[in-house]
Order: sequence, then structure tokens, then C-alpha cells
Amino acid sequence: MTNNTNKYPVINWFEIPVSDLAKSTRLYEAMLDIKLLQIPGVQHAIFKGDNLEGTGGALVVDPKRKPGTTGTTIYLNARDGVDRALARAVEAGAKVVMPPTSIAPNGTIALIEDLDGNLIGLHTEPSA
Repeated sequence: MTNNTNKYPVINWFEIPVSDLAKSTRLYEAMLDIKLLQIPGVQHAIFKGDNLEGTGGALVVDPKRKPGTTGTTIYLNARDGVDRALARAVEAGAKVVMPPTSIAPNGTIALIEDLDGNLIGLHTEPSA
């Protein structure tokens, strides 16, 4: 194994399978208070854009991938706090699976079930 001193993210892209791109885009935009990038003719709504830094990803419509609660859980950055993101998620139609929970000293997390049954985590760093 090479000892590489360069820092890089372990995850460089993620995809969340959804069945209705328009509805799911509205949920995720409301929950995270961001705008997803949509490319005409492509069944993706992309998280990475001018308003975000770091790892990118997308909501995807793909008949070969079924949305659901099994598999990997990703945690999205609740930049203005888990409580606010969770409230917006519920208002947009998500269900709370786990309420805000301290993982001190590493911040706060919560889990939601999105419109397609995907289990999605929310995380916020501890206050400085």
C-alpha cells in the first residue's frame, strides 16, 4: 500500500434511486435548502453545483435500481442544522425515522425516509 499524504474524499459520487424525479427533486431541494442542477433529457438531478462543495451526487431514475431502505445509507450535510433540515423534509413529504440525535463530539444526525422509501441521513457538524 502506498503512503499517500494527499487528502481526498473517500466518496466522490453518489446516486439515490427515485421513481419520480420532479417530486424527489422538490423534497431534496426543500430539505437541504439548495437548488439541484437538472440537465434536459437526462434523468438526474445533480447535487453538485455552484452552491455546494465537496462530494457530488444525484437523484436518478433508473428502472434497474429500486429505491428502498436496504443498502448503503448516506448522510447529507444539513448546513443550517439537522432540526431545520428535518422540519423542511417533513413539510415536503418525508417521514422521520430517527429524530435528531447527538453523536458528540461529532455533531448531530437524523434519519428520514424519502418519497421512495430510501433511508437518508442528515448530519451537521458541532457548533464551533
